[in-house]
Amino acid sequence: MAEIEVFLKLMNKGIKYSEHNKFPYNTTEGATIEDLIIELQEDYGETFDVYLDDKEERSLRRDTIIFVNGKNSVSTGGLMTKVSKGDLIVFMIAAVGG
Repeated sequence: MAEIEVFLKLMNKGIKYSEHNKFPYNTTEGATIEDLIIELQEDYGETFDVYLDDKEERSLRRDTIIFVNGKNSVSTGGLMTKVSKGDLIVFMIAAVGG
């Protein structure tokens, strides 16, 4: 399969503000959010692990939110949401507390 370029933003309090900028990332055409999680964990290790509850199973923390082009992925198919060339995918941790 061909590769496509998407854009990512990894937003988290443990990441420097300057690293919150979007950056290009190559993935396989037809890739899903689940595929991206596997690829990102392999490519970015500890930097990406903050979004995971279980590193071995690559399961997301309950408070991880993923936006695809501004829409919460929960409303677009969850982990099975397919990404397309040029999509902006944002991973972030929900702000909680009181």
